[in-house]
Amino acid sequence: TKHTIPCGRLSQSATQILQLRQQVQQRLGAVAVPALPRTQTLSSLTQLGTPSRITHHASRSHPLADELASLVSSRFLKRVTYDRLTHLPRYLKALLIRAERAALNPTKNQERLRQLLPYQDALKKLQAQPVRSPEARRQREAFRWMVEEFKVSLFAQEVGTAMPVSPKRLDQQLEMVRATE
Repeated sequence: TKHTIPCGRLSQSATQILQLRQQVQQRLGAVAVPALPRTQTLSSLTQLGTPSRITHHASRSHPLADELASLVSSRFLKRVTYDRLTHLPRYLKALLIRAERAALNPTKNQERLRQLLPYQDALKKLQAQPVRSPEARRQREAFRWMVEEFKVSLFAQEVGTAMPVSPKRLDQQLEMVRATE
């Protein structure tokens, strides 16, 4: 059964996520969505914008821009379950820390990125394929969020992970995904 989400809690979560998204965009040096005039209020999620030349430019100018867009797209409230939505602020804080640390110590960032890349690549390949069953979708989603947790553990340990995550656990989940495909 579905449970109703209090509108106030959803609004609070969305506000926090959008504020963090803006901070990350500013840190990356590109604002993918034009700022609304101060006299205008956000009345619709469509005002968050759609991919534009600015967004495309941001992707090329900073490697983390694509990760930000993947976490908080213009339709993120439709694509992310409420349970997972509560984790987005943590992922965004970790992304902000990651961007700051990458600028300070690119060598260490590259070392950590080498650990992450096999899982990011596997996820991209999975997402490019059609989903064959509801179980395959669940397993893929579990893997996707495990990859996000792994990013937190690699780049911003102080933010904390919601679950134990390691290369071994990611490999096991990836095998489960492949078994349901």
